[in-house]
Amino acid sequence: MESEVDRFQRSLTALNRLFSAEVMKQMDTQVTSTQMFMLHYIQESGRCRLTALADKLDVKPSAVTVMIDRLAKSGYVTRVNDASDRRVIQVELTQAGEDILARAHQSRKEIVAKYMQNLNRTEVEAVTHIMEKLVAAAQHSAVSAN
Repeated sequence: MESEVDRFQRSLTALNRLFSAEVMKQMDTQVTSTQMFMLHYIQESGRCRLTALADKLDVKPSAVTVMIDRLAKSGYVTRVNDASDRRVIQVELTQAGEDILARAHQSRKEIVAKYMQNLNRTEVEAVTHIMEKLVAAAQHSAVSAN
C-alpha cells in the first residue's frame, strides 16, 4: 500500500511538472524549462558565477557554459567579469531575460488560478496554509543545517 508521503511527493512532483509544461507551451519560446530555471536562479542571485549555477543544477561547469552560451546568444543574459578577480565570469539577466521571466511568472500564476477554481474557498485556504507551513518547516530545517 502506498504511503501518504509517497502520494504527496508523487502529486507534488506531477503538479510541478504539469504546471511547468503548460507554462512552456503557453510561452511558445525556444527556452527550455532548465534554461528558465537558470534564468530564475540568476534573477534571485542578482549576478552569479557559472560555478554556482553548476552546483545548483548539479551538473559540470562545462554544461552550464553551453546553456549560458545559448541564453546569451538569445539575449537573455550577459557575461560580466568579476571586478575583484578577472578570471571569474559572472552572469546577469538582460532586460529581455527579465521580460521573459515576468511573462513566465504571469503565465504560471494564471495556470495555477485556473486549476484552483476546481477547489472551493475552504479547500484553497487549507491547501495554501498547509503548503506555507511545509515551506516554513523546510526553510527552518535548511537554516538549522547551516
